[in-house]
Amino acid sequence: MHLFLGRRQGTEPSSQILFAPVQTGTGREMVGEPILGPTEPPADTPASLLAELLCKLAYSPDASGSSQATGGEDFPMVSLKVYALANPKRKTIDLTSWLDSVLDALTKGGDWNTYYHVSTNLPSQLANVALFINHTAQLEKLHDLITDQLERNKFPEPPATSGLKKGDVAFILYHTLIVLIAYSEWFRPQKKTETVRAFMIGIGKWEGTAKCCIHALALCCHELPKAVDKGLYSILTDMHKIISRSNLAMDILEFLARLSRLPLAYQSIEKETLRKIFGICCRHLTLSREKRQDMANSANTKSSNRLSNQSGGTVTSATSQSTTDKTELPEYVYALAYHVITHWFLAMPVADRPTHVGWIAKNLLWKDEKGNDVLDEPSQVILDMMHRTAYLDLGETIKPGSSLRPEENMLKQMWLVGLSIVTEETNTVTGWTRITKRQASGTTCASYQPLTAPLPSHHVQVHNRSTHGHAGPPTMIYPQHVFLSQNSTISPVAIPMQAIVLPEDEQTKRAISTFDRIDTVDGHKAGVIYVAAGQKEEREILANTAGSEVFEDFLAGLGTKVTLKGATFNTQGLDRQEDMDGTHTYAWRDRVTEIVFHVPTMMPTNLQHDGQCTNKKRHTGNDFVNIIFNESGSLYRFETIDSEFNYVNIVVTPPIVITPDSRRPLSSSSESGGTETKHFFDVRVLCRSSFPKISSATTPTIVSASALPGYIRQLAINASVFSLVWSNRGGGEHISNWRSRLREIYRLRERYSNTGNTASVGYPEMGTAEDRGGAKSYKEGDKWEGTLANGGMVEAGQHLLSIDFTRWT
Repeated sequence: MHLFLGRRQGTEPSSQILFAPVQTGTGREMVGEPILGPTEPPADTPASLLAELLCKLAYSPDASGSSQATGGEDFPMVSLKVYALANPKRKTIDLTSWLDSVLDALTKGGDWNTYYHVSTNLPSQLANVALFINHTAQLEKLHDLITDQLERNKFPEPPATSGLKKGDVAFILYHTLIVLIAYSEWFRPQKKTETVRAFMIGIGKWEGTAKCCIHALALCCHELPKAVDKGLYSILTDMHKIISRSNLAMDILEFLARLSRLPLAYQSIEKETLRKIFGICCRHLTLSREKRQDMANSANTKSSNRLSNQSGGTVTSATSQSTTDKTELPEYVYALAYHVITHWFLAMPVADRPTHVGWIAKNLLWKDEKGNDVLDEPSQVILDMMHRTAYLDLGETIKPGSSLRPEENMLKQMWLVGLSIVTEETNTVTGWTRITKRQASGTTCASYQPLTAPLPSHHVQVHNRSTHGHAGPPTMIYPQHVFLSQNSTISPVAIPMQAIVLPEDEQTKRAISTFDRIDTVDGHKAGVIYVAAGQKEEREILANTAGSEVFEDFLAGLGTKVTLKGATFNTQGLDRQEDMDGTHTYAWRDRVTEIVFHVPTMMPTNLQHDGQCTNKKRHTGNDFVNIIFNESGSLYRFETIDSEFNYVNIVVTPPIVITPDSRRPLSSSSESGGTETKHFFDVRVLCRSSFPKISSATTPTIVSASALPGYIRQLAINASVFSLVWSNRGGGEHISNWRSRLREIYRLRERYSNTGNTASVGYPEMGTAEDRGGAKSYKEGDKWEGTLANGGMVEAGQHLLSIDFTRWT
């Protein structure tokens, strides 16, 4: 059963009483009867008082037949021995009657105070899945009631004296619906679709509900992916309608970033739906540029919204949430929009990618204050990514310098070709060539082998005395031949567009070495800290050498266990030579992002020489984001492990208390006819007081064990990206790895580039007017004048036609 921990009005906080709610004759008021406590309230204690003191309890019977109850976050955690169920004097509640009364109160309305307190505290009660799991029939009725009321707008209007709007009531109902996602496994299948549809309605129907509904849909991507897939076009259409609301930009883009990594939630996506996603991103880029420009022109560029925001367990009003949730940070929106474009372009089948290049390129171009077309640095790396992957889906190739096969008699030459560095290493006898093309978004390695036909018997013998200055076989082929055969004809090439030969000197070698050290994915890190039962102090937490079985299962889902010694990837500070930070850790990577987890339980522990575990803390203490797996039985406080660099703690708590003597898993029927163990976790994000709320879990969220690792990993990545942008907000911006690589190419161009800003050259005719997209036809003898831009030449007014490479491929 579910117990309430409260105190009578006017008593000291220590005078706590354990109550069980019971039903009165009216069915609309609830009173509490004491089970255990120093004082007893009057029998007619009003429901409003008890509801205000309501908090969630995790309930787990131990082997002795007594029970353990733990208090919610408004009270210290306590352990109370409750009389055995067989005790006839003990007042208990029939949960069936309790839920019937809740349904009655929410259906009929009646007294506003009763309705308000029942509805606001219901989510925290239902979060105790173990308690209500045997009452899913009534919970499905509750689900139907809430979705129907939201769809038909048939819920009570709050009295004027309450200071609330009807949207605030909808906001409260949505929080109950979010918790009911955890019970979807036991509802009829169509209820999943109805749940997603209800959240879709909330995106635009009431002021203040959009944010919580977008957060709920983010959870649905993990828990109800097929239902999200079914309604995705409508979801994106509704999000597009609210695109001008800047306070929702982060939430929408974070939702899209999460969705892109969950194929089950978009498996039936069509071209029109993808175009909506790209449209949302491009529109946010435009709004973000305008916002950044306004901030630059404003005398008050510093944010005025520094929030103190340890997330709580009660439901606040929608109006309050929408105005205080996040400090607007257009730099983050800007970075996130490009991030989402990249992920969705790569999420498409390779056959579909070229059809979107022109549209995306068109929307990446923007006009500066003088009306000139601009393709800024982040847009250039997106274009580079599309150029490299529009017709390729093989992933990364071998690293530069790796030998494809042992070869002798090699000559090497390097060129700058546009915004790429091309290296060709040729066997001067056989012609076999290793070609390396370094671009901002990645490096491609390939091999080339000329297929030379044998000379006929009557062909005169060829005598080649060239040995390229050294003894050995004669030189039959040079790298320059391979380069020309692939990149050039005798057609004239404007001087600024010609490839630039790079000298084989120390300066060039250092530049290439610097470029190659910049990874092709953006690296992130996050601590994963285990808190065992009863632990509250930093030292004892960091001293843990192992976690529970549930924790280890969670770790295994976060990423892949990797060996540290000799690792060739960025281990984010973990030792790769002497196992000083342990032999293994967990890491996760896709084609754009990599995150390495710093796990103290996997690091060496030597309390005799390092009693404060400073070697562990030098990693987790420098992580912007820490994931706290909290099995302490107490609320985790942000300041428990203090560090000036920790901005975000993602706290994961098993809501079902697991003791050495008792374990209460949930089971449901599987498709094979057996039973499957179900675990659910409470997830909430705590932030430093000066840091804005940046997460869909700033209010407590219940997540299933199967969805937990992916949900938490994406929370950590989003929080890390935001933290990197936030930490640079005072004196610049966070530069991605792709942009850093692009800048290295530009440095080489500045050092070695040909001079001249314009060029005139004969240009061949470019097909029909339709083929040319309306551009004028060039014929032999016509003059063409262009402006140097982004390592190439652009004709006036034809920037888009210049960068859409799919027109000529």
